[in-house]
Amino acid sequence: MKIVQEMVKLFFIYLLVVTCIILFVLVPRTPNLELSGGWAGVMKYDYSFSLADYKNNVVGYLSQVVETKSLGPTKWKTRSVEDELLKFVPKSMLVVFLGLFLCLLFGVLKGIYDFRKTNTKQNLFGNGTTWLFQSIPDYFIIICVIWIVYFKLPFTILGDEDWYKFIAPGILVSIAPSFYVARLTSVSLLSQKDEPHIQVAFSKGFTEKLVLYRHMFKQCIITVSGYLPSVMVFLLSNLLVVEYLLAYEGAAYRLFSAIGYSNFISPSMLARKVDESGLIIGISICFLLFVMVAHIASRLIKLKLEPK
Repeated sequence: MKIVQEMVKLFFIYLLVVTCIILFVLVPRTPNLELSGGWAGVMKYDYSFSLADYKNNVVGYLSQVVETKSLGPTKWKTRSVEDELLKFVPKSMLVVFLGLFLCLLFGVLKGIYDFRKTNTKQNLFGNGTTWLFQSIPDYFIIICVIWIVYFKLPFTILGDEDWYKFIAPGILVSIAPSFYVARLTSVSLLSQKDEPHIQVAFSKGFTEKLVLYRHMFKQCIITVSGYLPSVMVFLLSNLLVVEYLLAYEGAAYRLFSAIGYSNFISPSMLARKVDESGLIIGISICFLLFVMVAHIASRLIKLKLEPK
């Protein structure tokens, strides 16, 4: 019964978030551009928010979704939002879930190593390296790794034409979250070290390794699982950078294209631009589903492992 209540609560929370995403994406963004001055070409750029235009955007979009049973068109006349999602989202799923597996595996192992090397001379390679990599911006680490591979190694990790090309992005998105998980793991183990039942286990002559895996590891997993949604958000934020830099055409790469960011603005460009708000909403909802799955897994693990 408690699990059902948790799932219902999560559903309404994420439904509210989806509503906020839709309302945010449909805010009118088209500026007013006016050319004057003849051949001199003076451009006047102006933007004014209109509540009436905003209402028309929201009502019009929701009506179109109900009528066409589709999230909307894309810049390709023969492809709908659903077609684009089916093409790009699975490619990002491979990267995200590979990254999640790697960061949990190596993060927990690194955290255990950090804990066991605390107060030893090898702590520099334990907590020291974890602290160092957490202090460096994650995108800087990603760019450095890409630079080393691209210029120093005899193979390329760019593109997505081969089936195995998701492995490099999966590794890259997992680097920074791995050290985050390592810190969570080591802090959880250190917080348990002085508890009475742990001290009793040590007094009976059990080795540190045995006490760790038999008496401390379960609580460590509960702690780490509680942060699964945060880890997933961490992975998705890295995904936006990695897919763009590696030209890996997944959902995040397509999201950049749908947003249509450009340093150059002209009236002719605005006239030709196709509104892909439906695709932005669709990809955002898919990413939100990744976080929701992580949230559900976190709650289930917690309910399963916590002492009754």
